[in-house]
Amino acid sequence: MNITRRDFIGGALAFCMGGPESLPAADWIEPAPPKPNLRFGVLSDVHIGGKKDAEATAEKVLRYFASENVDAVLCPGDIAHSGLVGELEAFAAIWRKVFPDGGRRVDLMISTGNHDVDAWGGRWKSFSEAQMDAQRFNWKDNPQKTWRRLFGQDWSLVWRREVKGYTFVGAQWSSLNSPVGEYFREHETEFRGGKPFFYCQHAHPKGTCHGTYSLGDDDGGSVAVLSRFPNAVAISGHSHCALSDERTVWQGAFTSIGAGCIHESAGGFNYDNVTAHWHPSSRTKLMRSMADPQSWGGDAKGGGCEIVDVYDDRLVVRRQSVAFMRPIGPAWTVPVPARVGGPFDFAVRAARRKAEGAAPQFAADAEISAEFCPEGHALESEAHRGEPCLYVTFPRARTVNGSRVFDYTVEAYAEGMASPAVRRLVAAGFAYPEEYADIPGECLFSANELPRDRPIRLAVTPRDCFGLAGKPLAGIRWG
Repeated sequence: MNITRRDFIGGALAFCMGGPESLPAADWIEPAPPKPNLRFGVLSDVHIGGKKDAEATAEKVLRYFASENVDAVLCPGDIAHSGLVGELEAFAAIWRKVFPDGGRRVDLMISTGNHDVDAWGGRWKSFSEAQMDAQRFNWKDNPQKTWRRLFGQDWSLVWRREVKGYTFVGAQWSSLNSPVGEYFREHETEFRGGKPFFYCQHAHPKGTCHGTYSLGDDDGGSVAVLSRFPNAVAISGHSHCALSDERTVWQGAFTSIGAGCIHESAGGFNYDNVTAHWHPSSRTKLMRSMADPQSWGGDAKGGGCEIVDVYDDRLVVRRQSVAFMRPIGPAWTVPVPARVGGPFDFAVRAARRKAEGAAPQFAADAEISAEFCPEGHALESEAHRGEPCLYVTFPRARTVNGSRVFDYTVEAYAEGMASPAVRRLVAAGFAYPEEYADIPGECLFSANELPRDRPIRLAVTPRDCFGLAGKPLAGIRWG
């Protein structure tokens, strides 16, 4: 092996995806008053029954909210993992433990997700048909009985709550056919005006926060409804996308905020601008996700929750790492009502970042390392364990003017190849607070993709979450 850092020859691997990055905290307005009108916590995708230590994690988050004196807690779905009543019972018990009856009033508002309604685990728990029917949350009159018994609330496909003068509306998971459009048509005049109201559902409104997904978005119905209300603030989960992503907050015709997941980040599979690491012959994933590397051993650290402070003309959104109990990044000051072309419009944020020349960059002394592994590498997925591969590693790109590395494009090329072999991967530790995210990047190329008798040229390009690319880091592995 002989790796050198040098300018890339011929520009064949200069894969600089043009595109800009997002703003830091908005600078459009005077600082917020010290006391908000309303403060609420947001936790999503608890997955009790399916995630390691899910109950302990949920209690940790709720106790954090209690310490922040929230007025309400909003849950955009997947409280349960398998759709079983017992999983919801566990969450209700934690809630009563942290916020007991007779204590300071804190409102709990839940919109169910697909795991609460459609996904249920009786079959792999060896339940009989009768046991499955009895324990499935979404079965006959279970929703009504369970909601009243556990949460003291009436079950409704569309719910509405008032907290300290602010309105919250929520819809249950889409397969239940919640009549959201009809509800807003009937009550349209009640939601008009500049004062924000909050709408909660599990799936992201299509094409809003985090961009456009193959997984995680709804069918666009909520966008058609909410676009009539610039003062609407949608809060949704489902995708597990990291709260470190600057695209967590979207503004256009309305505001949309992603709620993340309290356990983990999604890795690469839910991001529209990150391709999985496919094996060239079988199309099976070659390597495991690096976005939350600790999750391999079951101890995921990429999860987060939010606290939202509501003022007359803005929201202040704070993102908290659950594992590290540290802020994931600066709080966002989000103006309300929303407007196209405002400070949290994606295009505006991207253009400003580009104009500032911000992009993640490698240090001047950074180098690529590469090693041929004839017996495979630990990073390989189970489907390809032990296959010969080229293991490539490089240091984390530095944050420049608030532009933090989101993903890397890694290219390998040798003379005679029609095109480079390409990997695109979320930066390791991207979901973590900045002070814990200094983790090298790693990826694999199958031995079948590259010749063994010619020099392999390597290039790594760091990009932020809007696609603004830093200078590529180049090197050569001699065959």
